[in-house]
Amino acid sequence: MMKKILIVEDEKELALSLESQFSVLDVEIKIAKDGKEALEIFHWYKPELVLLDINLPKKTGWEVCQSIRKDSDTKIIMMTARDSELDEIHGLEIGADDYIVKPFSINVLITKVKKALRLNIQSIYRYEEFQYCFKDGILKIFGERVDLSSREKDLLEYFIKNKNIPLSRGSILLQIWGIENDFDERASDTLVKRLRKKLKNYETLIGTVRGVGYIFEEK
Repeated sequence: MMKKILIVEDEKELALSLESQFSVLDVEIKIAKDGKEALEIFHWYKPELVLLDINLPKKTGWEVCQSIRKDSDTKIIMMTARDSELDEIHGLEIGADDYIVKPFSINVLITKVKKALRLNIQSIYRYEEFQYCFKDGILKIFGERVDLSSREKDLLEYFIKNKNIPLSRGSILLQIWGIENDFDERASDTLVKRLRKKLKNYETLIGTVRGVGYIFEEK
């Protein structure tokens, strides 16, 4: 049975981005946009983990955490833009299991989530006959291994982790090369073209968003 995660975050884009990123974990996700809704969903959904923002409408993350802790030992990871040590201590004192400060590395958060849920998996993305293993960096299409360069792997992982989210050429440059404007954005187009060719029957997974860049979406 898949583990269940409740994401409590009032920033819709961030919540959807996290939901997409966690697709590599093969978990079930629900999203709550405020503290009151979080508690309502929590009681019937019964998740194994709650990712909880602090600054929420209706009820704060502190209040939600305290309410959950009255009758549940569900794992709680608090997410906040605050970076005060006192905030971290307070969160842990009222029952949070872990704490992460925005902006955070998605890889760090995924590691925390896997640890909290005791996930011992290889983090595999599957779609029909398309399979990519994040741990080993191995892509298989129709059971056959596809050789990818290191940058092609980085790009594929970036696309999968941001599934259904339009990505600009600039963001691809920053993610893959670690630069923003000092490199010709056509490098992104060249790398995408190379990756599409490697994907063969699944090249349409990478769509073009006119005036923006690209999007990875299942057809």
